[in-house]
Amino acid sequence: MNGKIVLLIAGLVVGAAGGWLSAPAPALDLKIGPLSLEVREGGGEGGSMTATDGDGTVQLQIGEASPLDDRNTRTGIFALVGAIVGFAAGFVLDRRKA
Repeated sequence: MNGKIVLLIAGLVVGAAGGWLSAPAPALDLKIGPLSLEVREGGGEGGSMTATDGDGTVQLQIGEASPLDDRNTRTGIFALVGAIVGFAAGFVLDRRKA
């Protein structure tokens, strides 16, 4: 297999794992029957609360929200950056061989 592809896949996996594992945990996650309540703390910049029922969602946001606060978005961004770094490293190593 080509070195660029191997490093691309390795960067993708490492970036996704780093994004998933470093995501902020909710300050409170409470589930009572069909109701799910999640409260996130914003570190002095505000916070958010999401209450989900079987029929809909009510979300209250105080302060600015960052895309890096959401675990899935953070994982995607980190995976993309890891893939770019891995591909660039593979390209540099391939040029050094030639």
